[in-house]
Parts: sequence; structure tokens; C-alpha cells
Amino acid sequence: MHIHALRIWLACILLASFVSVHAQEGKPSAEFLFVGSFHMSNPGRDVHNIKSDDMSSPKRQAQIREVVRLLKEYRPTRVFVERDTTKQPDLDRRFRETCHEGKPLGANETEQLALRIACDLKLPGAVAVDWNDLGPIKDEDSINYLKAVERHGQQARYQENLRIGERVNQQDQETLVKGTVLDMLRRLNSSEWLEANAQAYFRIGLLGTPEDPVGANWVQSWYGRNLAIFNNIVRGTQPGDRVLVIYGAGHGNLVRQLARDSGRYRVHDPLDWLKLEGSKTR
Repeated sequence: MHIHALRIWLACILLASFVSVHAQEGKPSAEFLFVGSFHMSNPGRDVHNIKSDDMSSPKRQAQIREVVRLLKEYRPTRVFVERDTTKQPDLDRRFRETCHEGKPLGANETEQLALRIACDLKLPGAVAVDWNDLGPIKDEDSINYLKAVERHGQQARYQENLRIGERVNQQDQETLVKGTVLDMLRRLNSSEWLEANAQAYFRIGLLGTPEDPVGANWVQSWYGRNLAIFNNIVRGTQPGDRVLVIYGAGHGNLVRQLARDSGRYRVHDPLDWLKLEGSKTR
């Protein structure tokens, strides 16, 4: 073979090998299902909060068991939850108590959904992946958009933001009061709700000024928190896993986006699994 042709042939082989390796690296190696939930135990830590009724009532327990039945059809191998990583020993203890010692489940969605699913499927428990520190932020005032609203006379804009958010929250509340737990989860994982949620963070980001971008600083911290959460999920995932994430619904947009963009997961639509009775089979 002529030396020039040989060089071209070798270059093609190397290029093909490079493309093949990188294509393999980008190929999803695990399944990913994020189910955004309302906070069943009413911690009241959000700007707009849903007031849950007693999730331990017979009516709600039947509805929760139906949600659990549907999510078990996904056959998760790992369940990740909104609990700080430092609280893993407490989460393990609660799993032992509720799954193996017969103690009642707590009212929150971590126990009512995640621990129940893990127990039913004989998994070793759930994995705490939350992170909610300030990270590199040293001055909390730099992300306190309420103070920025006062500094820059943006009260009217902020009150309009609150009115928009409250309208969405009222629709959430009405869904829970008049419907089932499944109805509520379907709403919180719908494209319409997720779009409204994303726009709320956009509006926060506009608070402040170009010289004092406190709203944007706060949204940066929110993005950073979700990236840290997602990284914890990745660290806890093995090839072939079927990952189930049960988390506050407000995290849904960013964590799903990170899962898609990472190339590590095949991301499922939760509405395909939270199916209403009589809907088409997946």
C-alpha cells in the first residue's frame, strides 16, 4: 500500500474508533423516572404551600397504594429521595422500622411512597441525595431577593409574581381536595404545570438590577442545588439500574433536563406510568 494511502487508512481507523468510543460513552446505561410530588406532611417551607389533609386516612391510603402499585410496574432497582445526604443513617433506620419491624409510615412522601415501594420490591432501602447548602455563596444577602425588592422599589412586580403563583397554587389545592393522590401527581408532572413552574423561577431571576442582580444570584443557587442533587443520583447509579426519583415537584424541570443532557439515562415520562384507569397501556 502506498505510504500516503496507508496514512489515510490509519487516520480513518483512528477516527472511526474515536467516534465509536464517544458514541458508546453517550449511550444511556440506565433508566430514569422522576416523579414530582407535593409535600404530604405540610412542612410549609415553600413560597406557596399545598395544605394536605390526613394522608393516613383510609381514603388517602387506598389512593397512595394505587400510586405505589403503578410505580412498582416500572420495576425500579434504586429509589432516590429528598433527604439530605447526611441523614442517610436516619433514613436507613426508618426503612428498617417500617419495612421490617411493622412501625407505621410517617406522613411525608418519602415514607408513604419511596419507602413503601422499596419495601414491597425487597430493595435495601432508599438513597438520600438532597443538598441544600449555600456552597460558594458567602453572603446570604446576595441571594435575598426580598431585600432587593425593598431596595429597588419592586414591590408591585413582586406582588404580581405572588398573584400568579397563588393562582397556580389554588389550582393545585383544588386538584387535591376534589381528586385523588394520583390526580395530584399527574398534575404536578404535566407539561403545563412544569412550564408554569419554570416561568416562576424566571420571574424571580429578574428581581434586582443589573448592578445588584440578587434574583439572578438566587436562581443560580437553585440551579446549583439541583446539579448537586443530580450528581448524587449519578454517583448512586450503576449500569443497568432503573432509577426512581421521588422529589418535590419544583425540582422536576431541572433534574429531568440534567438527566437528559447527561446522556447517561433514558428518561421516562412519569405520566406514562401514573396512568389513569382505562388509559392506554404503555
